[in-house]
Amino acid sequence: AQTGSLKPGKLADLIVLDANPLEDIRNSESVRYTMVNGRLYDAATMNEIGNYDKKRTKFFFELEGSGNAWPMMTEGQGLMPAQCRCGR
Repeated sequence: AQTGSLKPGKLADLIVLDANPLEDIRNSESVRYTMVNGRLYDAATMNEIGNYDKKRTKFFFELEGSGNAWPMMTEGQGLMPAQCRCGR
């Protein structure tokens, strides 16, 4: 098997964090690098780094015609204005 332990010649799936999640669970969101099948990616750009410096291609949801005709909504934005049930 190629997975199960960290040894030379084996592939790994892991993350590298900027902060200790044991000190604060919110630190688990501070991902710096992601390794999938032994390939290292910069978490901010998802470009492959390490053995191969390779800019990523667009994700399927970034492609024209992917069904994402609506712009991404951020908190506080919506299709309808916020109002109470009485209509105010």
